[in-house]
Amino acid sequence: MDQVYKIYDRQASLKICIKDYFHEYSELIKSTMCYENDKQSEEKIFQLMGTDLSQSRILLMKHYCSIDNLTLPVEAAITEEREKLGYVNIPERILDNVSLETIKVLKMLSKEASVKPRNQNGIPIKYDKPKSIDNNLIKPYEEFLVYIRVYEPFKSQPRSLKYRTNIPTLKLKSVVSILGSQTFYELRQKIMCQSDLSITKEISENPNQRPESMAKDVYPSGFFYIEDTFYNDISIPTNVDYSNIILDWAAAHNIGPFEIATMDAPINSLYTKFGFPWVYQHQGCCEHLIVLTDARLVTVDDVLTQSAYPRIEKIRPVSGKNCIYCGIFNVHWIVTEHDRIPHDTSYFCNRCFRSYNYVDGKKVGNFKAYSYPCISQLMPIIRRPNKKS
Repeated sequence: MDQVYKIYDRQASLKICIKDYFHEYSELIKSTMCYENDKQSEEKIFQLMGTDLSQSRILLMKHYCSIDNLTLPVEAAITEEREKLGYVNIPERILDNVSLETIKVLKMLSKEASVKPRNQNGIPIKYDKPKSIDNNLIKPYEEFLVYIRVYEPFKSQPRSLKYRTNIPTLKLKSVVSILGSQTFYELRQKIMCQSDLSITKEISENPNQRPESMAKDVYPSGFFYIEDTFYNDISIPTNVDYSNIILDWAAAHNIGPFEIATMDAPINSLYTKFGFPWVYQHQGCCEHLIVLTDARLVTVDDVLTQSAYPRIEKIRPVSGKNCIYCGIFNVHWIVTEHDRIPHDTSYFCNRCFRSYNYVDGKKVGNFKAYSYPCISQLMPIIRRPNKKS
């Protein structure tokens, strides 16, 4: 891996122990910060500035630096004029005679929500108050965020090929931010790939059947490869160790040594380079390049709820695929091995699929049909695999 992408060493950083680096940086920040807005904090500020001002001089500085001086005379005049004229607040009753359908629906929903549920005897049902969820709050300047760029998989060609028909280009898929204390397993849950959403069950005999599972449920194995270490997903006992075959090949070619870890390892355990491409592999042969691009301390301006991370900071919009027959509607079906179509794989919208392949609800011809993985009806069945306790 290092030899293949050695060209990126020119723009990559030196190896950094992330945990130690940010621990030292956090202690440095704390030693120079003032947490109190009193005289003692003012004295600390002047000590850092290397100056000693009198009390009268301090009061004069406060006067000239006050935010009240940011208001222009024109703005003050406009505000005063607005107060003289006065503005009438629009009462909520004005909406009673409005015939907008949206407002009617909202009113109906609010009335239904105000009705207390009752049992068979007409007695209102009492529910226990839900227990408050204890979200561990993040302490600013003690925890840090790591930003990871995830790229779309691409097909590479061997260097021995004299004439390359297609030069692979990297396409950014998403940017994920994750806390240093969180694990690779939590990072994996934020990497969305179309191959994970593929439907593995053929339902041409009953197209109304709802898909039960996706490829990510049937084939949940995967690993991250960073700095000569394979981080394997062992959250499910039946997961396959994809790194075994790579380690056997490397041993046969005197390449290595390599280390093996699990995805339970925290991000802050990394001793690695920023700006260098590493690998995330799943679904057997679906490989994504990942790059650690940035890291910083969490500040008071960030979301301080731990459950908010990891989070997707940026995602590349993906254009939908249109039906190959009408060319208008989005694809809902993938059809293969069709005896009445010259293509091995065809993409149908729902309307064209049913009108061409079914008569009175009965299948016509021989073919296999799979639900297309990107339609909105499939998204609710995306489930996170149960992690091994």
